[in-house]
Amino acid sequence: MVGEVRLRYNLRMRFLKRNNPARITGGASISMLLAMVFVVGVAIAGLAIYTAFVAYRAGVVREMAHADAKRISEMVFEHLYSVMRKGWTGKEIDDITHRIHLRLPDHQVIVVRGEPVVKQYGDREGHALLRTQDLAIAETLKSGEAQFRADNTSVRYVFPVTVDSECVACHTAKPGEINGVISVSVPLAALQAPIEGIVHPMMKLALVLIFALLLAVYIVLRVRVMRPMIDLTDHVTTISQATDYTRDLVVEPAWPRELETLANNFNELMGQVRSTTDALRESSLHDPLTGLFNRRHFDVALEQAAVDASNGATPFAVILIDLDRFKPINDLFGHAAGDAVLISVAKSMQGELRETDLAARIGGDEFAVLALSTTAKEAQELAQRLRTAIGQPELRFGHASVKPACSVGVGSFPADGLLGVDVLHAADLAMYADKATRSANR
Repeated sequence: MVGEVRLRYNLRMRFLKRNNPARITGGASISMLLAMVFVVGVAIAGLAIYTAFVAYRAGVVREMAHADAKRISEMVFEHLYSVMRKGWTGKEIDDITHRIHLRLPDHQVIVVRGEPVVKQYGDREGHALLRTQDLAIAETLKSGEAQFRADNTSVRYVFPVTVDSECVACHTAKPGEINGVISVSVPLAALQAPIEGIVHPMMKLALVLIFALLLAVYIVLRVRVMRPMIDLTDHVTTISQATDYTRDLVVEPAWPRELETLANNFNELMGQVRSTTDALRESSLHDPLTGLFNRRHFDVALEQAAVDASNGATPFAVILIDLDRFKPINDLFGHAAGDAVLISVAKSMQGELRETDLAARIGGDEFAVLALSTTAKEAQELAQRLRTAIGQPELRFGHASVKPACSVGVGSFPADGLLGVDVLHAADLAMYADKATRSANR
């Protein structure tokens, strides 16, 4: 079964390589895929970290600008409130505002009078337009609630100045009315520099840590996962190219459990392939009934013996054996009886042969022996022993008994020829001569 599956697999792989080579050789390797994942991971992580830190920086800058604007507006209010308690004039109040501008040149501080103060002390140039067209100031004057505005360049805080019981002494407004607003604009650029001094090192550190983490993951995957997979792939490729199923894949202790299981299963499969291959090799060389070698292997061995003998090796001989009256046994007792006779003959032959001799069944009831390092005289003696051994067993089939008999012929190198076919032909002629003599004597 395994041999059949492998045969189908080999045929399919050859078909694919011949008709669609891109399916076999195309595509990225696992090393390339892992490297691509690492690069893409680093790029995505870097972009995510950069985006997160930019958003964090913008948020922190806005929060700081908001707090700064609120603090300045409250500070301005306290200064104005303190000087107003002392009865200072509007010019003196303007001087305080001017000094605030000098102290905070990047900040824009505007004190806008409300309607009650305008009615009592008059308006200032341009403030009427601010009260109507500046939405933040108009909303603060209307609602009495502080307004927070922000854009890409600055943060603005508009603080309402509300009348209380102490203000009634100088102002005609009633408690709770809005005497004016204090508008403070803080540029974001003034706050970004110190924030970036903190955020940029943190961002670089985060990028380095993420890169180191991804690099560590890449190295672990390459060593623990990719390297075993490459070894397994190379091993399978080597086996496929060399058609060598004897080498097992060495499993390293550091391999992941799944790859270790895969490698062990692969080795087990290779063991089954080896067993099946050995069985197929044996079946291709041996006769399945008698266990002797078949005609194909005998012919190969005969030609090799002739080549070796021609190169100076010792001579050899061929002994052919043909069973007498074998067909009547099949006709009278059936093919099972004929098989039993053939098995008995093969067993009797093996009892008389040396380890260097090769016995084969080359036809239905015909056998051959290749006797290496054997002279013609020694071959004749071996042929006689084989004839005697074959005729000794008595096989019973029901109430009848059968003793196998055979005709034997011997051909030897170099007396009968220098080629294997010549020696075999001489043995064949000698066997038929022996059969004719035996038939005439019966």
